[in-house]
Amino acid sequence: MVESASCLSLEICARSVDCLPVGSDSRHQDQDPVENLPDVAIVVDSACCLSPELVRRWNITQVPHHLVIGDRSYRDGVDISPSDFYKILREDGVVPTTTAPQPQEFLDGLLAASEFARNILCITVASNFSVANRSAQAAVEMAGDGLAHCRVKIVDSQAAAGALGLIALAAARWAHEGCDLDQVSGRVDRLIPRLNMLAFLESFDYLNRSGRVSKIKAWTGSLLGVRPLTELQGGQARLLERPRSRRRAMDRLVAITQRRVGGAPVVVNIMEADAAEDALMLEGLIRDAVDCRELFISQFTPVMGAHTGPGLLGVAFYTDEDYSSDMETNHGS
Repeated sequence: MVESASCLSLEICARSVDCLPVGSDSRHQDQDPVENLPDVAIVVDSACCLSPELVRRWNITQVPHHLVIGDRSYRDGVDISPSDFYKILREDGVVPTTTAPQPQEFLDGLLAASEFARNILCITVASNFSVANRSAQAAVEMAGDGLAHCRVKIVDSQAAAGALGLIALAAARWAHEGCDLDQVSGRVDRLIPRLNMLAFLESFDYLNRSGRVSKIKAWTGSLLGVRPLTELQGGQARLLERPRSRRRAMDRLVAITQRRVGGAPVVVNIMEADAAEDALMLEGLIRDAVDCRELFISQFTPVMGAHTGPGLLGVAFYTDEDYSSDMETNHGS
């Protein structure tokens, strides 16, 4: 079921703080220990396509989904990398399954984030793709006094993969610039409907096996031999076109992106599932076609790749209306 609002807000108002943060100097015990913390920490589930380097750089807390292969369960991004995951898919022909983070896992992430910020914005994959959003809400409810010093907002991104990653990354940058929780969540709400995510699949084999995306699966009867070009927006997936080759699909990705952004500067996340060479080629095509304020390549999240299979190539992007001054400074130097 699609949520009616993008921000499902569960707020725990500030009460009292009885101890100093780890590492505090005892000479300053007469000061409110929360005063020296940043206002907002960002928590996101691993359905985003953000590299470990970006997660570390912007101090984002990531909560892993689980990948079940045979009789083994792996924490996404912790016990198994995207490269290893897609290698297993290609070589072993297994049919993996996925499970969302449990409430306790979200709670662990929220508690970790609360150690370095006064408030927390937790952004989850679209609620009609996963129960992750409900799991995060349950984590807040079971937190009790553990998050008594924080306000926590849970946001349904209505997105996944690279689009979810762009939302989390923008939120982390706004928090870094000094925006408070309400300002960051307000900007996120305005960014969500502006996100675009386009991708084409190598085949429908994995969707057929998984049975998880029934609407897209219903198209398979008439799509043999094509590279279905799909869109995910507002938590809904739909078929856009039916190109007959990978190169044609790449050209159409670029053309649609160019048409949608016009002449505006754009932030782009190219996603690849065991298709690194094609991703580099797509990068060149996109840079030639649009004004990229920022572009990076990421590995497609195994949480979704389990159902789409290796070979996927896609782009997530938005026009740069609210882009952070920090990145403008970096790219201008």
